[in-house]
Amino acid sequence: MDKKKILIVDDEPDILESMQFHLEQEGYDVHIAVNGWEALGAVRAIEPDLIILDVMMPRENGYRVSKMIKEDIAAHKIEKQIPIIILTARRLDNDPEREGMFDQFSQADTILYKPFDLDALAEKVDNLIQLEEKINL
Repeated sequence: MDKKKILIVDDEPDILESMQFHLEQEGYDVHIAVNGWEALGAVRAIEPDLIILDVMMPRENGYRVSKMIKEDIAAHKIEKQIPIIILTARRLDNDPEREGMFDQFSQADTILYKPFDLDALAEKVDNLIQLEEKINL
């Protein structure tokens, strides 16, 4: 069985390196991008099985990139559904305006707040990939 491909998009090298190392240890084929435009190119080139996408980045924020990826999927420029985990340090808890913004603009599948535990990240990744596999059976 082929390794599942994960695309991590973040402009902070330490966070990128930590996530990449941890997910590679979990058996994933990890690709990285450091900004929104790089992410869009990588998604089209490798069609990852899951994307981890930071919100605050240069050259397009994560919400906008997530929306563009989902639009590409809907337009069949990408041949499969790709779950997206949004990473952010900005809490949306108890703020309906921000929560609505997340839902409306990102079209991501879930959110993970920084700082986060790498094991919790790996668990979210595993769960989303397993869910997507079940849907595609």
